[in-house]
Amino acid sequence: MEYSMEELIPIVAGLAEKYTAHESTSVTYETAEQLMQAVLYCVQELYAPTENKVAAPVKMTARQAYDLGLSQVKSKVKRTLNLYNELLPTFNCYKNRCLYDTFVKGFPEFFRWYDPEFNPQDTILTLDYPVLKDLSFCTGIDRIYAYAECIRLEQRFLELFPEEYITDALSQYDTQFEDMIENICEVVLMSFSDHVDSVDAFIEKYSREAGGTGEYFAEALKSIKLRKEAAVKYTHCRIK
Repeated sequence: MEYSMEELIPIVAGLAEKYTAHESTSVTYETAEQLMQAVLYCVQELYAPTENKVAAPVKMTARQAYDLGLSQVKSKVKRTLNLYNELLPTFNCYKNRCLYDTFVKGFPEFFRWYDPEFNPQDTILTLDYPVLKDLSFCTGIDRIYAYAECIRLEQRFLELFPEEYITDALSQYDTQFEDMIENICEVVLMSFSDHVDSVDAFIEKYSREAGGTGEYFAEALKSIKLRKEAAVKYTHCRIK
């Protein structure tokens, strides 16, 4: 649902007054733009197709949409924190510093500084460790929650292998794997595909056992296949 600027500006003005501790409604242009983006973020959050959310009424004022959207942003922060706390006790970075710094060190900083009211669109973290899903389409708590979900799926997948197998695969891929900025699951999949006839069948079985989450690895498998096909073609060309 779209709202006009005339409907949104009073909300931004009220937010500006609250931002200045009710001393003024006058803020810098940059702050006003930030607050407008904050309002838009919350309204969009209300209508975004996600799970665990209250259904939005068909008709409501911009103020009602903002208030309900803000409530759902705050609710998502709580869900993300709960997910993080569930993952942390068994989390394994497999000696990779980038993964450790991003998840173990970075996430607490996000929860410490995230402002769902005045700047919900700010992701805060750079999320240097790459997951196997493009999250460039979302920001703020939406991206952090989606990222945490990716980590959950990857951790569940890696638990299928002995830790020694994973670290051996990583060390064969990069002797300085502790400092590499690449996805661990992708490296493990590459190594595993060298030793089994059908890695697809393995992922399909894993998907069934893990509640259909195997689709998360589809793009990684596709990328691995393309690399192997390219390597075979290159080898054939060299032989000729």
